[in-house]
Amino acid sequence: MNRSRTRGGWRLGLVGFAITVLSLTGAGTQFATPIATASARAALNVGRIPFSRADVESHDGQAFAIAWSADPGAGQVEVYARSTVQSDGPEGVGRFIGRGASTGRIAVTDLPPENRWYFELRPARGAPLVTADRSLHLATAPNFRDIGGYRTLDGRWVKVGLVYRSDQLDRLSDADLATIGQLAPSLDVDLRTAAERQRGPDRLPHGTELLVADVVGQAGPNAMTMAKITSPGAAIDFLMAANRQFVSLPSARDAYASLFARLPSTSGPVVYHCSAGKDRTGWATAVLLTALGVPRRTVMADYLASNSYLADKNLAAFSRMPPEAVSNLEPIFTVRAAYLDAAFDEVDRRYGSFDRYLRVGLGIDDEALARLRARFLAGAPAHVGVR
Repeated sequence: MNRSRTRGGWRLGLVGFAITVLSLTGAGTQFATPIATASARAALNVGRIPFSRADVESHDGQAFAIAWSADPGAGQVEVYARSTVQSDGPEGVGRFIGRGASTGRIAVTDLPPENRWYFELRPARGAPLVTADRSLHLATAPNFRDIGGYRTLDGRWVKVGLVYRSDQLDRLSDADLATIGQLAPSLDVDLRTAAERQRGPDRLPHGTELLVADVVGQAGPNAMTMAKITSPGAAIDFLMAANRQFVSLPSARDAYASLFARLPSTSGPVVYHCSAGKDRTGWATAVLLTALGVPRRTVMADYLASNSYLADKNLAAFSRMPPEAVSNLEPIFTVRAAYLDAAFDEVDRRYGSFDRYLRVGLGIDDEALARLRARFLAGAPAHVGVR
């Protein structure tokens, strides 16, 4: 859906603001008085986040379904909606929209579409969690999405609102460019080749720095290479080889190293992208999430989600092709688990372990990794803090 947003504070007295609470505590609690004081919440911010799952789904940016699961000891969970990821200021206070048990679900409708909405889950015991619908619902960049909101193996959470992955940004509509502008990104990292950048320079919000980080350089696919793909099998082989190159090519190591060098030191949100936002961008995301401690099955799910986000865009491209070409090239337009596995296998083959790939391949030592995790992770590890 194509949506525009306007910057501004929280709007009180929203017309048509409808709330439904579907939780284990029963009905009739949606307008109850909040149970956690500001001082109590502040004391819990340094503790462990007790949630094992938190999902936000929306199809239009106005109606949301928020579902969660937490340790039983977390007690009741209050849910607040706010139009900023920051917790300070009047917008960060948010609006109380309901509560549920340690496992629950809330449906919220009729939120103004000009804002991106964040939802803070505040347990009675333990630290709060801020989450959001990952998709920005951009019509001209459908694979633009937040990589936050994932739980790590040690019980911490990747923060939302700090890092975004995307497909090409040269075709952004004015409305979608304005939506991205509301995120106030400090840095845009373009992973494409010189030829791709020349054909379609990025459209960027005012004040966003552009960093070129060409992953494949002169080894990238070209028209002659694509013309040789005359079967689905050849297409699969092509992308298997490409994913191995994301690990092995000197240009790829340099590009990803430059991205990771900037991530923890950039003051505002970071956007990185290629053309479809699924291959070069997919590997960048897989490396980042793995480095942050996100389990492999979650990393894979995020990677494969490109197939859903790009489905309509791909169908439009297929409609302009003869059927035989669609059959041959469909593996190029999509992602498969085998593609990402090929990259991880190449890591093991060349470096022996993922940790050594970070250190030797990308120059991410213990200090750099600590800065990365401090910047992008929320909560204390499971063995520390409030249980």
